[in-house]
Amino acid sequence: MKKSLAIFASAAILSSLFAIPAQAKDVKLTGGGATFAAPLLDKCKGEFATATGDSYTYASLGSGAGRSGWDKGDYDFAWSDTPHATPKDPNTIHVPVTAAPVALIYNVPGVDEQINLTPEIIAEIFARKITMWNDPKIKKENNKTIKTPVFKTQKVKTKVKGKTVTKTVIAVDKKGQPVVGSYKTETVEIDFPKLPIVVVYRSDSSGTSGVFTNYLAARASATWTKPGNNDFTASFPGQINDAANFGALQGAKGSEQTVPLTARIAGAITYAESNYAKQNGLPVAKVKNNAGNYTAPDAAGVSAFLGSATTNANGTLTLDYKTTNPAAYELGTTSYALVSTAYKDPVKGAAVKGLMTYILNECPKKFPETEFAVISGTLKTFNEAQIAKIK
Repeated sequence: MKKSLAIFASAAILSSLFAIPAQAKDVKLTGGGATFAAPLLDKCKGEFATATGDSYTYASLGSGAGRSGWDKGDYDFAWSDTPHATPKDPNTIHVPVTAAPVALIYNVPGVDEQINLTPEIIAEIFARKITMWNDPKIKKENNKTIKTPVFKTQKVKTKVKGKTVTKTVIAVDKKGQPVVGSYKTETVEIDFPKLPIVVVYRSDSSGTSGVFTNYLAARASATWTKPGNNDFTASFPGQINDAANFGALQGAKGSEQTVPLTARIAGAITYAESNYAKQNGLPVAKVKNNAGNYTAPDAAGVSAFLGSATTNANGTLTLDYKTTNPAAYELGTTSYALVSTAYKDPVKGAAVKGLMTYILNECPKKFPETEFAVISGTLKTFNEAQIAKIK
């Protein structure tokens, strides 16, 4: 049975209502999978060790590798951006404990402004229907008056590396919803170069590809005529090996490779978790939503979008691509931790439970710069119920 939920880029939770369970210390956990979750997991590794006495390593190899590694028993926990439909372990559950935007990341020399794209234009670019940056459709979309939500923020204190620090986070209302302070209206005038577009895609089995192509199939079905798929080439609505695409479509494994490749190619564009853009000094696009507003790939926009998602019994979410929330960034998603409700070693199970609890309650709050949403409201309650099943 599906239930409505809300997820929000919360200001902060000063005290955890869902305490980390008691357990033996110095438990070493091994995880692997989605590159999407890696920026937050890498940032929070030391904080988790300091707070709990346990530790973890995480191999950022892609969602497909996460699912297969989980089935092989290689990992104590795994990560996948899309659901694991047929896990080998019948005790496997999904925990949607991380949420962040998938960003359109580009390298267009001479364009210093943040560009604006529609779902249709994105689909035409990645389907190789639009092949030049000075295409009339791109130019028209970036020479007009646009409206963008501006979220209220507030300062909160938290501890990082043992020191009390002040972080800027999104303000929320009494229901935990991100607060839009205003809508900024501006006229954009961007001059694009006569430069071929190079599409960079994930060549591995990627949950990020699944999220991205599901979005295109839902929001631009006239162009993206195939269903979404973790294999970008399987979802591509055409002949990907056509001679006309040689050099203009380039694949690479993992966001750790696609985004640096984009940085090396003038005219390139790709999709990845937005933190990879920051790591490589590249800009991200605003995307037009169903309400006609242009939203940036940030935690607040993701929260606004996921507020209309529904939860499923296996721990997964069904995203609502028809939402008319005026602040929604519709390329937002959760990424699922794969864990067990029956670990052979109960001490390890307790450590995994502690890790999931810490990620839910602490990691996004400590590192808001990663653009991972602080989960609150109904989705937080749902996550807590999933975590409680870990034994």
